[in-house]
Amino acid sequence: MRSRWLGPLVVAAMLLFLAWAWPQLPARMAVHWNASFEVDRWGSRLSAAGVLPVMALCFWVVIPLLRRLDPRREHYERFDSTFWIVVNLLVLMLGVLEVAVVGFNLGWPIDMQQVVLGLVGLLLVAIGNYMPRMRSNWWMGIRTPWTLSSERVWRETHRLGGRTFVLGGLVTIAAAFLPKPVAPWVALGGLLVGGFVPVVYSYLLWRGEAGEAGSP
Repeated sequence: MRSRWLGPLVVAAMLLFLAWAWPQLPARMAVHWNASFEVDRWGSRLSAAGVLPVMALCFWVVIPLLRRLDPRREHYERFDSTFWIVVNLLVLMLGVLEVAVVGFNLGWPIDMQQVVLGLVGLLLVAIGNYMPRMRSNWWMGIRTPWTLSSERVWRETHRLGGRTFVLGGLVTIAAAFLPKPVAPWVALGGLLVGGFVPVVYSYLLWRGEAGEAGSP
């Protein structure tokens, strides 16, 4: 998972799978699902199945490029393996989603609610486990004005964020198996727990630190 060359291998596998499935795909395919995970838009084979490999390749190319442009790029050396694990997780998620979308349009018994929420939940759990290793930067992690202004606030926020991401991910995975009217709301609650709580915590930490600095 730490290899920077895993991404292109996944993209190549996606393209090979698409080449195999292409002759069997219908001309009109499901390309979008609403919050209730019902198909609400249809499109061509290219728009349905060709976009995800391009997105995966862009992730692998653009995110490392942004790393080079970061004013704090020297910090990445302190969590280089974690950086590539996160990039590879994003590419792998798109790879699984590609299989699900193509399989759905081929008539396979695929529940998109379970696939999408399960993938998002697993991604949150995985990132949560690695989040405490991230160091201050402009592109990856919980980037608020308060975490970016203090190394201590960044460190403590990402320790808490690691726990809330795992908790939010587990809630999202559980939501994948709930009835459709309920699942999106439960998943939204998991996402809010994962992302909103550490943002608020970062502000409170920063405010406390500013108060300590200003006290005589």
